[in-house]
Parts: sequence; C-alpha cells; structure tokens
Amino acid sequence: MNKRKQRATERAAMRANAATLNVDVNGSPLNTPTPVSQASTKVPVEVARESLRAMSDALSRLQLSNLAGIQHEGLRDLYSVFGYKKLPTPADYLSKYTRQDIASRVVDAPPDATWTNPPSMEADEGIKSAWDAIAKQAFIWGAIHRADRLARMNPFSLLLFGFDDGVLERPVKKASKLLYVRALGARQVSELIYNSNPKSPQYGRPEQYKICYDDPSKKVIVKGGVSVIGQKDITVHASRVVHIVESPLEDINFGTPIMEKVYNLLDDLLKVTGGTAEMYWLTGNRGMQANIDKEMEIDPADAAALTDEIEEYQHQLRRFIRTRGVELKVLDSSVPNPKEIFEMIMALVSGTTGIPRRILVGSEAGQLASEQDRANWAERIQERRALFANPSILDPTVMLLQTVGLVPEGDFEWDWPSAFIQNPLEEGQTMAQTARAIGNISRQTGGSTPMQLISREEGRKILGYVDDLDESDLYEPPDWQIKDTAPAKSQVGEPPSDAKIAKNTIEATNNATHAMTHQDALDVVDAVDELGERIRRAN
Repeated sequence: MNKRKQRATERAAMRANAATLNVDVNGSPLNTPTPVSQASTKVPVEVARESLRAMSDALSRLQLSNLAGIQHEGLRDLYSVFGYKKLPTPADYLSKYTRQDIASRVVDAPPDATWTNPPSMEADEGIKSAWDAIAKQAFIWGAIHRADRLARMNPFSLLLFGFDDGVLERPVKKASKLLYVRALGARQVSELIYNSNPKSPQYGRPEQYKICYDDPSKKVIVKGGVSVIGQKDITVHASRVVHIVESPLEDINFGTPIMEKVYNLLDDLLKVTGGTAEMYWLTGNRGMQANIDKEMEIDPADAAALTDEIEEYQHQLRRFIRTRGVELKVLDSSVPNPKEIFEMIMALVSGTTGIPRRILVGSEAGQLASEQDRANWAERIQERRALFANPSILDPTVMLLQTVGLVPEGDFEWDWPSAFIQNPLEEGQTMAQTARAIGNISRQTGGSTPMQLISREEGRKILGYVDDLDESDLYEPPDWQIKDTAPAKSQVGEPPSDAKIAKNTIEATNNATHAMTHQDALDVVDAVDELGERIRRAN
C-alpha cells in the first residue's frame, strides 16, 4: 500500500512538472493555448515575433532534453539515475574540452586533419592572387581552423571580418582593406535578430548579432593565466560574418555539436578512469587488522602507542611495528580491471564521432589494421571537405570578400591535396611503382624506340618536385650523340644479329634518355650488358 501511494505521488509530481513545461508525461506538446499578456500588444510586432521565436526554440530544446532517458511513461528517468546532465551548455562543453583528456581529441581531430593541408584555389589569376594575398595577410587559415573547432563545441560559430570602414552594426558594401578575422563561438553571442521578410533570400537567417566581447583593455594576467575583468557588447551585421554550422538538421542556423552527442559517454569515461584510479588508491595499499589477544590487557597509553606506530608504518615513517599480544593481519583487496568497460565506451565514442579508434587514441595494433583505419579516416575527411568545409566555410568566405570588392568576381573551385598522407617509405614505393608502370607501357610499341608518355614536368611531379628546371639546368646532348640515331632496319625475314640489337638499343637509349625514368635507364643498361656478354662469348 505504501509503495502504491509513493508511486502515485511521484506520478502526480511528474504530471505537474510536465504541465509547467506545456508537455505531457511523455514529452508531447499539449494543445493548450498560450496566454498573451496585456502588455504584449504594446510591443512592436517584429520584436514580439523574435521573442516568441526565442521562447519557442528554448522550450523545444527543453522538451527534447526532458524526453531523454525517460522510460515506462515517465516512471523511470535514466538520466537522473546515471547522473547525466539534462541540458548541457557550451560552457560545459568548453570545460570538458579544457580538462578531460580525450574530449579535446574528439574536438580537434577532424579540424586538424582537414586544415593541416589546406586547398589551393583554382580560378583566374586575378582571383587566385587576390585570395592568396588576403589569406596570408589576415591569417585566414588559422581563423578558419579555430572557427571549425568552436563549431564542434557550439550550436554555431562565426568568422568575424573587420574591414576598414569601421562600422560593425551596418551592412558592409565596399571595403579597401581587411584588417582582421576573428573566430567566435555561440557562447559569446547574447542575442540574434532574424530577417523576417519572406521575400528576402536571407529569410529566417540572422541579420544582426549582439556579441559579448572581451574588452582588450581590461585583460590582466593573474598567476600566469589571463583574466578578463570587463566585457562589452558589440552589434555586428550579418554581412560581416560567416555563420558556420556543422551538421544542421531542422534549423540551418543551429546544429548539434559533436560534444553534445558524446557528452554522456565522456561522463561515463570519467567515471571509469577516475573511479579506477581512486579504487586503486584505496585498495592498492591494503589495510591492516590489529587482533588483540582477548586475555591481553592493554591500557590507554599502550593503545595510543600502538596506534601511533601503525600510522607511522602506513605513512612510511617506520618499517617495523613492536607488538605484544597483538596479531597484525593484512586485509585482502583486489584492484578492478576496467579494460572491457573502457574499450566499450571508446568504441561508442569512435562510432559516434566517426573517428577510428586508433586515430582517436593514437595506438597501433598491426600494420594491416592501421592502414585500413587510415584509409577509412581519409574517406571521412574527404566527405567532410565536400559536405562541410567547401559549402559552409570556404565558399561563403570568398563570396563575402568578392561582395566587398577585395577579391574580383568570378567562378572558383578548390583543389584539395590527398587526404591519405603517406610516410616517406610509402611515397618512395608509390614513385617506384608509377615509374615502373610508365616504363613498361612506353616499351609496348613493338619497336626498339620507346614512346614518350609523360613530359618532363609530369615526371618531376611524380618524383615530388613542384617546379620545372631552369633553362640553365637542362641537359642538351651533343650533336654527335643525336646524329644519325634512327634504328637500322633489317631485311625482311633476316633476324638481326646481336651486334645490331646492341647498336640499336644504344641508339634508342640516346634518343629516349630525356623521357625515361631512372629505373628504365637501369633496365636498359642491364640489357646492354647482357648483350655485350653474349657478343664476347660468341667471339
């Protein structure tokens, strides 16, 4: 009876809590009208719409967070049982990133792999040279890298472009110079004002941002760290920022940061690692039991002296204990092995983030498995480049600079380097295999002279050289070496002699040296030596 009353009371409390959130016990919205206050009629229509939208977004997020972990029609709340936070904030994600080991790797790994080797622009020379100059002068690649990392800890991040017109709250039209580029997270944005014009291409997108910015004049260094004793709000027009959202779903202005997706797993990982360390600390140094003989009478002074000696022994102050009528026993203890639980959590983190476990942790377990993980990771980075980096960051950045006149108008594309990064040994093997294939194909002419498949510039690119040789470094064979080098034709039906084969081979080598690889040259030399040996044996 008491249990039924308790459960009924809990059920009633849940209904009351759900009613305050305008949802039922299952988290579904109730069809109840939202009351409108008398003062709301005095508020401008646009302000009222923005307020309602903000309230709707907050309520929707709160409803979703309250649905998480709810089972058995609200009777069981797993998040409360496991100690998970219902509604973590970007400040919580930043705290995890700053203090919890693997959390920083979850955030940094994809941006690091994406922007370590940035792409080159393919466009007209004027567009390309203007972009390269601005990217170098304003350190754009570093700002993009920081904004990418912030987008993984915030619903969105911003690239703020400071131009020489000096008015941040107004739309930018033309500018003559880019002064700076700053990366900001949603945690620093205190208010958004949306475009409410249905006929505008930017309908539903932010039109102005109110940013809580650290006042540079009020930053002080306290005990080796930077402390901000003052902040100021600045209003920035949307034409001066690039709004970055990773993996948006229902709302293109907000996304679910990857830190939110793995937040519970990071809590579990903290429990396992921290709990194991604490358990080892408590049980690794096994306790002692002092068993005093029942026939032994011990006065308070002896008991105090025995206590002092045991404590000194425990704290490494002495390595012996004097006992009389007291038997000391070491208590049994066992240190738990958390490997299986740790591996399970890491597998879930790896699957959620799309980062292979060996890339996430940095361990190696066999060459074949390592190469497969690297190949999978390279595919993941290629997908990220195509689905996120190009359309969400690079293209809007260049179009913004074209709008203000710092980059000429025109089409452009991005040429990314290979996402699969080879070590020096693998690069050498790839070069050798490529050169060998070119040499084999070039000899499939049926004649003694190989055909030229690649130019000198292409050959140097295969070997890892970027630019062509200077004219002064080019080798020009002397006239006697290139004179009368046409291969001699033998009579029909008459097989050529070994001497003719050797002569034709040498002449063909002189003709094709400039188009052959080093391996091809070695093959030809071996063939000439073999023919020379046959001639000497015949004579």
